Amino acid sequence: MTIAIALKVGDGVVLGADSAATLSGAGGIANVYFNAEKISNLVKGLPLGMATFGLGGLDGRSVTALAKDLRQRLTTGDANWRLDPGSYTMSDVATRVRRFFYDEYYLKEFPKKVKDAKGAEIARWERMGFFVAGFSSGTAHAEVWTIEIDDKGQCPQPKVALDSSQSGNATWAGAPEALNRLFRGWSGQVYSGLNASGIPEKAVEQFLTSLPMEPLIQAAMPLQDAIDLVKYMVDVTVGFVRFIPGPPTVAEPCDIAAITKHEGFRWVRRKHYYSREFNPLTSNREQPHSPSAPNAS
Repeated sequence: MTIAIALKVGDGVVLGADSAATLSGAGGIANVYFNAEKISNLVKGLPLGMATFGLGGLDGRSVTALAKDLRQRLTTGDANWRLDPGSYTMSDVATRVRRFFYDEYYLKEFPKKVKDAKGAEIARWERMGFFVAGFSSGTAHAEVWTIEIDDKGQCPQPKVALDSSQSGNATWAGAPEALNRLFRGWSGQVYSGLNASGIPEKAVEQFLTSLPMEPLIQAAMPLQDAIDLVKYMVDVTVGFVRFIPGPPTVAEPCDIAAITKHEGFRWVRRKHYYSREFNPLTSNREQPHSPSAPNAS
């Protein structure tokens, strides 16, 4: 489980995610780790970033490690992969992310053959998703695209979650309950209850999605306020998951990155497994996370 957030304001996009990674076992959850990395800088020097949710790795490697392989292709690969800094679009980027993770890795690993309660062999798929955010070459407004693999292994083509005209809005995935209640004013229990009472599912969905969101996000918000709001959104989800029954599948620390047209991708909060004290030659752009001293990368 996770919480991944993409929040768009006039000046750019803020990506945020927690650090919990759940390891499944035969009897359920075997362990929860608290240092997973879920945000990636797709191409250094370009205003492009990605956040992941759902399945955290493929081919025995984390999504973040794989994303660095993808970065090499987007930077120096052949014409089918390399992004031209002067002419790429966000559609180009999202399409390449889908091709890399889904076509090249996911479909080679899934479905996995498992046995059900009666001992019969069944195919198992895992949910997985990505927010791909940033600016198309030469444009003034950011976009957020989503790529989602469902529990049947289906992965439609990337779709726009927040287009260039939709500032002052956000999308989130993973463990959405707390933020659905906070921003949309209803719980998944309301959806299930209305449907169980005999109201058609389509009518329930139409009604609930028509409700206005709480006006917590404004297009004119300064980027720092957008960053603070994303941190709050992660904190709310972490607190909610902490107190509901079950393991802490959403947990601190929180990683945050901001993407703007001129500054590109910049880390705001970021954990590291190493200390600069023991790595004196480390670039100033790779500073260990300090809540009181945001760093840039």
